[in-house]
Parts: sequence; structure tokens; C-alpha cells
Amino acid sequence: MFLPKITTVRVLDRLLLGIAGLSLILMLFIFFSDESHLSAKSHARQKSAEANREMPVSLNNTTYSGHQELKSADVDVALDRYFDEIKKNPEKGEEDLRLVDELVPDDSLIQSSPSQAAKESESTAIAEKTAKAEARPLPAKKDPKVVIHKHDVRSGESVWRLAQKYGVSVQTIVNANKIKEKTVIQPGDVLRIPDRSGVFHKTAKKESLAELAKKYKVSPDAIKKANGLNTAALPAGKEIFLPGARPLPEIHYIKQKVFAWPIKANHRLTSGFGWRVHPITGNKAFHTGLDIGAAMRTPIHAAADGVVAYSGDGGSYGNMVILRHKNGLFTVYGHASKLLVRKGKYVRRGHKIALVGSTGASTGAHLHFEVKSTEKHVNPGLALKKTERVPVKRRNA
Repeated sequence: MFLPKITTVRVLDRLLLGIAGLSLILMLFIFFSDESHLSAKSHARQKSAEANREMPVSLNNTTYSGHQELKSADVDVALDRYFDEIKKNPEKGEEDLRLVDELVPDDSLIQSSPSQAAKESESTAIAEKTAKAEARPLPAKKDPKVVIHKHDVRSGESVWRLAQKYGVSVQTIVNANKIKEKTVIQPGDVLRIPDRSGVFHKTAKKESLAELAKKYKVSPDAIKKANGLNTAALPAGKEIFLPGARPLPEIHYIKQKVFAWPIKANHRLTSGFGWRVHPITGNKAFHTGLDIGAAMRTPIHAAADGVVAYSGDGGSYGNMVILRHKNGLFTVYGHASKLLVRKGKYVRRGHKIALVGSTGASTGAHLHFEVKSTEKHVNPGLALKKTERVPVKRRNA
């Protein structure tokens, strides 16, 4: 009567024991197949490698991730040799800095880390001893007017060494001789070196002494004395010396419109952006740009720097040019009588790209001008009012 129950229990026990045995075998297999469990050292090394791979690296103020840390004994040895040479020959290090950074910054502007300061202290001490031993400063300046010396470069001389010898800044010699970036002075070169630090400046038309003094932060009287000027008048094209001044940055920023008006000659706005009654079909339609009326064959100019993405037949747009600009924007120029640029050409703001016409679906001579992104149109009236800060290379830098 109870025999079936006992049999069923025995079968279940065996089944559970079998499952437990299989689980134990599986756990042992996983444990011994992973070697990192057998060595704490290997496990720590693996975690360290993972940390190195995930650590972001900073380069020129931009953070990059997903890199791998690379170390090379050969590189370390080479760097040690390089810095040993600089300790023996400090001016070589200063000259290398000038070639890399174009100009060696003043000590007051350098903020070295403690480790860098420790490494550079020995080099600096040697440089000071070398300068004292070999540099022969010129007599004290008595004449308020600047004196220009001519120096014939000899073997082993560098801009840094000459700056120490004449008691002027490296910037002064670089500016006075228009020494370009990555240029090394050679034996036989003739340099002009003023008897005090400052910069030379070629005056522009209608440039006043007051403007110049304000721009370079030098007093007008100091400029007059250094150049022997009796009046504040500055003739155009004259090179004058600005004592104590530093070269202006090559790049400065100005505010300008993002897009310039594409037609500079006489013009009138004949149709705006938005809903309107189409002049040909008579139906209500959305106008995606501005219609700018102008005389036939009036020059059409690029509204901003860009690349010609299209130049050719635009169907209802007639002869059409499309320019691609930064920030994913495009400008469209339609109904031209003649196209003056080809696809792929790079054009500057204000470059002549076409002539006003009445090709395509048009009722008269005008330019259809659009501003758009890849997905939507932008109101050109608003886009033409936007301003931005742009870098400009200074002429007299």
C-alpha cells in the first residue's frame, strides 16, 4: 500500500543529488578555467591595465578617452640624453623653446609645476653662470634715443645668447629681424639689435601717436624720445621704435555678421520669408527665402566663406549656386543669369559667384537667397542680423 510512495521519494532524492553534483562540477570548472583567481598579483595587474585604458588623457586642453598608456625605455633614455645636453648647453634649450613656441615667454608668465621647477633649477643656475661669464653688457644707456647695433652672427650663437649679451628680450631680436617661426639663425647672418627691449612698428596711413601708444601700452613721450621726434605727427610708412613694448598677438578677434548681404549694389526686397501668394501659380505657398530685386547682371557675392556644393541648373530656381558653410549651414542663390564658380571651389566672403538674372520660375530680374541647414530652412532676414567673433591675422603683428 505504501510502496509507490517510497519509490517516488527515492527517485526524487537521486535526481536532486545528481543536480547538486553537476552544479559542483560546473563551479569547479569555472573556478579553475579563470587563472586570475589563482594569482592575486595577476588580478591586480589586470585591474591596473583596465584603469589605464579608461583614464582620460588631456592634450591641448582637449580630453581624449579610450587610449592606452605607452611606455618605452628607449624614449626615456633619449629624453634623458636630451636634457643632459641642455644642462651642458642651456642656450640650446632656450632656442628650441623659441622654435617650438615662436617666442620664449617672460619668466613672470611661466607657471611651472613643482616637478618642472626642480628639473629646471639646475639648468637655470648654469644659464646664469654662463651669461655672467661670457656676456659683456653694453655701457649704460645715456642717450634717450634708441641706438641700433649690427651684429654678425658667429658659430655657436643663438638668439637667446645674443639677448643675454645685449641685455634685451628675445622678443626684441625676433621682432627687429622678422625672424619667423622654426627659423634658426646661421653664421654670417647680420642682425640689428636695439640697445633696449621693445618692438619696431611701421606706421599706417593716418595712424596717430596717441593710437599707437594706446595699442602698445607705451607712453607717447617715451616714443617721441626714443625716436627723436619733435612732434606727434607720424608719416605713413615710417618705422619707429616703441620702447618697452611687446609684439601684438598675430591673431585677434573681431565681431562681424555671420552672413553679409549677397548684393552690394542698389537693391530692394521684393518678397520676404514665409507664407505668400505665389506670383506665378496664384496659390498660397511658403516662401523659403528672400527675393532681392536688382538690375540684370548685378554681381552676386558669397554671403560667407564656404565651398561651392552645387553650381548649375536648379529647375525652378534657374541657374543656381549652393555654398556650404561651417556649422552645417548652406546658402542658396537662385535665378542667376550667369554662374561664375564651379563645384568644389573655395570662396571667401564677398567673392563674386554669379550675376543677377531671371532664369527658372521668375517674373523679373532678382536674386532668390536662402539660408538652410540639412533639415530645415532658416529665416534669412534673421540670419543676416546675427553676429559672431572671428579670428583675424593682424597685419603689423
